[in-house]
Amino acid sequence: MSESWKQRPGAAYFLLISTCIWAAVSLRWISEFIEQGHPLTWAISLILLLYGLLLGLEPLLTRGSTLRAHLYLAFQTSLIFLASLLHYELDFFALLFLPLCGQAIYLLPRQQGLVWLGILIAVSAAGLAIQFGLPEAISFIILYSAALVFVAVFVIMVQQANEARQNSERLLQELQAAHQELQSYAGQAEELAIANERTRLARDLHDSVAQTLYGLTLQAEAASRKLAAGQDEAVQAHLRAIREDARQTLQETRLLIFELRPPILEELGLAAALKARIDAVEARGGTAVQLDLQELPSLDPALEMGLYRIAQEALNNAAKHAEATEIDVRLAQNGESVILAIADNGCGFDPAAVPNGRVGLQGMAERVAQMKGDLQIKSTPGQGTEIFVEVPL
Repeated sequence: MSESWKQRPGAAYFLLISTCIWAAVSLRWISEFIEQGHPLTWAISLILLLYGLLLGLEPLLTRGSTLRAHLYLAFQTSLIFLASLLHYELDFFALLFLPLCGQAIYLLPRQQGLVWLGILIAVSAAGLAIQFGLPEAISFIILYSAALVFVAVFVIMVQQANEARQNSERLLQELQAAHQELQSYAGQAEELAIANERTRLARDLHDSVAQTLYGLTLQAEAASRKLAAGQDEAVQAHLRAIREDARQTLQETRLLIFELRPPILEELGLAAALKARIDAVEARGGTAVQLDLQELPSLDPALEMGLYRIAQEALNNAAKHAEATEIDVRLAQNGESVILAIADNGCGFDPAAVPNGRVGLQGMAERVAQMKGDLQIKSTPGQGTEIFVEVPL
């Protein structure tokens, strides 16, 4: 199918230029026959008038039909050729082929339009040769053939530019749609991460704090019964157990609180956040902590959070699993890298014998990999554990 009028880039400008060419040829003809006179003056004038009328009505005549476009071009070409035969030695009628050339490229598929370019060149060359004879017509033939080729190339370039613009707009729409989809996926992923974190915290509360509190109620009830029976020694034993369980519950509660991102991490940075965590949990729990925290330049929030989570996991492991009484924490900048090292004197373990995901080691490895860093875990049963992390700034 041919291209409809509204789909043609610059259609209004093309019609205006084509009308100007027709008007210029008509005015030139009027001045010519006024000066010289001609027996077929009114016939040529009628041809020019009909050509101009069809030129303006072309969008209605063709209506996006390839067949109508071919018929339109054939009829207009015949009119111009006839006008050129009716009056000799007037070359300007060949100018009327220029609008037809542009219309052929607009109306027809590219290959058919180029075929019409060849037809128009041949017909204009034939009309000029008949009027002036050879070799006098050669210069006119070259001039108008070049003009026809120029019009065809120009219209093709306009079409290609329009196609490129449409492709760009389509790609932009696709990119915008993809961006919105990614934003939707990111929102879903964030919601899923929040839900998973809530589930984990709920599980930890149930497995640690809730269970311990339930044990405390049982111990309190047992102590109450022993007290009523006058068994003072048994009551003291239950009270000691309650005190120990309460201390453990307090420590586990502090650990769970610091699972959340502390505001101090955003406000004062990683070193201050680590110190606040250790003061609130390890120091209150009676663990001796040796700190060597270097103030770092402003870090990327994702990098800062990743290092904090790794330190948090290592400290939790030292308190909950290793039962460490001494912990060394070091944070420093080494050139273009940040180093985080945490060592404890706990029970230790064999890293090769630990299943994937045990005590958060897999999570540490995944975080370090995301930060394109290096993770080293050294531990021996009975000799403590050392976690060494180095990540690029």
